[in-house]
Amino acid sequence: MLLYGYGLVCMSMLAFNIVYLFGLKKKNTRLEKSQDRFAAKVNCQLERIQNGQPVENRHMSYLRRRLTHVGNLIAFDKLLTERLEGKHNAAASEYLRQIQPLILYLAVVYRDRSDMQAAFYCYFLSKHREKRHMAVDTVQDILVGFMDKESLYCRVNALQALYRFGDPEHIAAAVSLLDQKGRFFHEKLLTDGLLTFTGDHGRLIALLLEQFDGFSNLTKLAILNYIRFQSGDYCPWMMGILEDSGSDKELRLAAVRYFGRYIYEPAKPALIALTVDKDPLRWEYASVAASSLAGYKGDDVVDALMAAVYSSNWYVRGNAAASLDAHHLSYADLAEIMGGNDRYVREMMMYYLELRSITQESREATS
Repeated sequence: MLLYGYGLVCMSMLAFNIVYLFGLKKKNTRLEKSQDRFAAKVNCQLERIQNGQPVENRHMSYLRRRLTHVGNLIAFDKLLTERLEGKHNAAASEYLRQIQPLILYLAVVYRDRSDMQAAFYCYFLSKHREKRHMAVDTVQDILVGFMDKESLYCRVNALQALYRFGDPEHIAAAVSLLDQKGRFFHEKLLTDGLLTFTGDHGRLIALLLEQFDGFSNLTKLAILNYIRFQSGDYCPWMMGILEDSGSDKELRLAAVRYFGRYIYEPAKPALIALTVDKDPLRWEYASVAASSLAGYKGDDVVDALMAAVYSSNWYVRGNAAASLDAHHLSYADLAEIMGGNDRYVREMMMYYLELRSITQESREATS
């Protein structure tokens, strides 16, 4: 009975896979036919544009009817991607410019659709944004409203479209709405997205900082990391976060990393103090601070790193050793460490020194 039952399950799975493959093939066939129909009509409009004539009203009406179905929108997207990109560039750009009212209409339609359909519309908009010339504020307002959607894909795709529009006010509004509604997804996704923003980064940072105190710690962390990768003009402001012992630990660590990327002499005493802190509960501060001191000069920096390399925490020792190596100290300068009784510290420094030698030899060989 068990063998018969197992065989029945296997036959059922095989039948399901066969039916699914036939259904998928049929779906792809319908998609190709729909794409061919769109291609024939779009090609006619491209010829009109090349002859100096505008897109026909009946073509706009046709697209208005057909593209409200997500399957047709997928076919239209494939057409734009596969057949228009790299061909008829001027005509294609003009064609997409003239269908701006349709883009606005679709934004209103898909706003009330399911999250997955709304997500694909946002994907379509972000993918072809560069070919359009006008930034329609109404469309961006609708995209900001998509931040309240349940679907993660919908929110991410809507943000991607907003990044391509390049309007800092709408991006700031979207981030604020995400935070207020508790729809925040992940600080790295938000940071990476903000870095792809095509508008004025300085203006966007200013708008985000105006609301900074009202954001949750996760949103604050994403903004701090975005600023760290984007601009070194906020050292005094970052210093306030670093020196605020009441701030969230991750925010202070983000500030420490900021001063590792941008050398700011007033921050050096604070970084040294964190590096030599022997409190085992504060090892993360010591580890990140030791790494940030790699770009700072001075005997006090070297002395702090010399002390940190004997830390009981492996991460602190490793970062301190890497920063000491970044200072390009000679073997004679490191004699105290190399001749010490701590075998693990000695081996760690030997590793970085040998790595430096191998890197130099590799550079000389390739030059």
